[in-house]
Amino acid sequence: MDPSAVLPVELLQKIFQHYLSDRLDPEGPFPVNPFRGQKPYGYRQTIKYFTPSLAQALDLSDGLWVLGKVNSAWRSATLSSQTLWSTVLITLSSRPQWSPVLIMDRAIRRLPFSSNSNIPSEILTEILHRSGNTPLSIALLFPIEVAREEVLSDSVSKSLFAQLSAQSHRWQSMELTAPAMIWEDFVQISPSRIEALRSLHATVSSGSFLFQIVGVCSCVVDLTIYVLNAASNGMDHPALPPIPVRMPFLQHLHIRSRRVDVLEAITAPCLQSLTLKVLVYGPDRPSFRSGFVDFIQRSHCSNSLTVLDLSCTCDYGDLVAMLSHTSSRYTSIPSLLPNLHTLLFEAPGVLQAADVNLILDMVESRIAGRLRNVRIGDVFSTDMEKLKGRLSSLNSLPNVAIEFEEIYNLDD
Repeated sequence: MDPSAVLPVELLQKIFQHYLSDRLDPEGPFPVNPFRGQKPYGYRQTIKYFTPSLAQALDLSDGLWVLGKVNSAWRSATLSSQTLWSTVLITLSSRPQWSPVLIMDRAIRRLPFSSNSNIPSEILTEILHRSGNTPLSIALLFPIEVAREEVLSDSVSKSLFAQLSAQSHRWQSMELTAPAMIWEDFVQISPSRIEALRSLHATVSSGSFLFQIVGVCSCVVDLTIYVLNAASNGMDHPALPPIPVRMPFLQHLHIRSRRVDVLEAITAPCLQSLTLKVLVYGPDRPSFRSGFVDFIQRSHCSNSLTVLDLSCTCDYGDLVAMLSHTSSRYTSIPSLLPNLHTLLFEAPGVLQAADVNLILDMVESRIAGRLRNVRIGDVFSTDMEKLKGRLSSLNSLPNVAIEFEEIYNLDD
């Protein structure tokens, strides 16, 4: 007799959970993030439907589907655990080749998709049934742009999203990469139905829906928004809500958008980490410094924000001006973000040695407080040689780690 067939069901389920979790791709839809914790609990049940000429019509030869076929004990273990079925990944694509679309700074392979079948819907129905009433962690990776001859995949995407929307009260975490038609459906969901949603990673083709998405998901703890494209003529900038959306539980905010500043539309009194990437400020818009300070003061999150990551969003002058200490006759205290612990900064261009010295002045003034981890980029290697002594002295302090992204001069 197979010894595994007589193991207790609870032990089998733990073994299955470890097996499935350990083999997950670390670059998958739920990446480990030091500021947001580990992947959601539960294995990602994957629906992949391929064009028959490129692969088999439907792949059920992996994960829980296979484990449940080994013997009756294993089948009982998989079917009796709703948690094992509570994480769903649906990947559809209209292109059979690699499409290196960056989603949260990583490339995702698009899977070729055929829409002339209702089998994916039937499998999703079965997964939702097996998951019972447990909270759901969902990743939906739909094609952002669909060619005219492939518009049938639109209906499949909408159908699958409609199935999941019917269970929106169970949503716990979601990563959604989708075209406008799906986001139109998303923002129609009543906020009261998704109050359990704690994590949303949204990839959109433009900024048109950003403020509506924020309004629907005001209860999230972790919010990531990545805008793939943005019009440079202002047409992509939606109207601000009449009053900022209050997000009372938001702790981690990650925005990558060239034109739409989400900070204008929200308040986040419990914010702990903030990442802003490639936000462009033109002549018709206020500087980053004024908008950022206004958000911090409006949200009353100056004390709670401990992690700040700014990439190609502001210049070093704004950074130094915002984070320098305000000196008094008796003491020197930070005027903004007094509890800042981790700072990551990438300037729009290469920093010069004089620029870096100003940044180090600001950093040094904060080390007496809470600042401990700093990463700055980019700096020419020749300039770094001039700064090694000062940098080494700062890094010799207890629990302090200051790093610079070093690039080489073209004539080196």
